[in-house]
Amino acid sequence: MTARVLITGAAGAIGDTLRRGLAGRYGSLRLADLKPLAPAAVNEEIATCDITDAAALAGVMRDIDCVVHLAGVPREGPWDAILPNNIVGTYNVFEQARAAGVKRIVYASSNHVVGYYRAAARVGTAATAHRKCSAKRSRVSTRTSTA
Repeated sequence: MTARVLITGAAGAIGDTLRRGLAGRYGSLRLADLKPLAPAAVNEEIATCDITDAAALAGVMRDIDCVVHLAGVPREGPWDAILPNNIVGTYNVFEQARAAGVKRIVYASSNHVVGYYRAAARVGTAATAHRKCSAKRSRVSTRTSTA
């Protein structure tokens, strides 16, 4: 029970649920987010942290055994929000975890990483990832499946 776990994106719906589910199971839960969090309970630490700031993340990673990375833009959004938060921020989390000697990372992602489908599209089991991207523009299919 001495493991120290960091949850990025701890103020989000999944982060909050995980926080409650892991309460008392580990030596310490460090909860990081830009948004306000409920006050720390026993064996919890609150850290206000922007994952786009590598130096701030370095401090948050100190003495951590496992990172559960949930921070980022959870839905479709403009590129100006996706790039720093979901791409640069995720790189920063992995790199700072590596530099701090973190033993394990649990990474949660979205439906967009594996198939480029819009969130509103219904995708069946026979669907494949879209690969029709060019330097000029990306094409995203809005086909839906009846499966």
